[in-house]
Amino acid sequence: MSKNENLGEISQEVEKLYLEKEELLLSSEEWVSFVKSYNGFRKSAFKASLPFDPRFNAVHWGVAVSGLCREIAFGYCWMNAYARHYRSQTPATAQPANVDFHVSYFADNSITRINSCRDKIALMVWAFYCPFNPEKQPETLDYVKVLDRLKHPLRFGLSLKNHQSFVSHLETLHGQDFARMVTYRHLKIHRMEPRIEVYGVKPHHGWDYMFPLYEQNEIARWEQKIERLYPDQKFRECIVKGCHINEVIFETRRIKDSLWNYDEVKTQIRSCLAKLLQATAGCFDILRRRAPLKNKRKTKGASGMLLRK
Repeated sequence: MSKNENLGEISQEVEKLYLEKEELLLSSEEWVSFVKSYNGFRKSAFKASLPFDPRFNAVHWGVAVSGLCREIAFGYCWMNAYARHYRSQTPATAQPANVDFHVSYFADNSITRINSCRDKIALMVWAFYCPFNPEKQPETLDYVKVLDRLKHPLRFGLSLKNHQSFVSHLETLHGQDFARMVTYRHLKIHRMEPRIEVYGVKPHHGWDYMFPLYEQNEIARWEQKIERLYPDQKFRECIVKGCHINEVIFETRRIKDSLWNYDEVKTQIRSCLAKLLQATAGCFDILRRRAPLKNKRKTKGASGMLLRK
């Protein structure tokens, strides 16, 4: 069998696994509700015929939110497919580390979009109440800042009405799973690309990194650690002396959160996606029932759209 033929067979197997996961996701309650709400929202927007009203900017953000939700789902399904295929081909003991390029790539795509989607949902709501220029960085807020303004409008000199229903949906987009997604993005920003270990993170995984210690609290913490590890004072003094380079103390340890457990990442992405879909659907339903999208005639929702379309 040639190399190209072999790659073709792997691709077909992974595609099959992807389609299986996609079918399960598309039939989930939160996805069905999301599609129904988006179709109603989009139908109301088309009937509104682009009114000269700054609140209509929320529609543009809403379309972008819908696209991000689909991209997150797309990445999640492919990540799952490649992880299942990897496990079917490679036992946990076959390699010192089990990092698959495709699994890490699609996990990365989903996680970074989860952070962007949460910000965009907040900006969709913000655009409905407060016109802003998205081309100017200081005017474009993130999820945390928008939620703070919606919850405490008087503190920011704002007069808002009927915004508590939006706040209720936005407040669901936090918690430990979202915090982990934010941590992942922080590592990306600082060019420490997290790696996904398909079979989980083991003690022998990763490499040591030399951290320079400059702050007094860091040095005090390190000294306490050294004292616990090396009770003998003379031996400890030799260890401490060897940790100095040009009068700077260096601590050798592995970078925190540089390696991620696939099973945990999968659960966190799925949890965040479900909450994003629910919050998005809720905000869509509110927006289409308010001016300028409100339609006096009752209309039947359009048919659902598949993720793969």
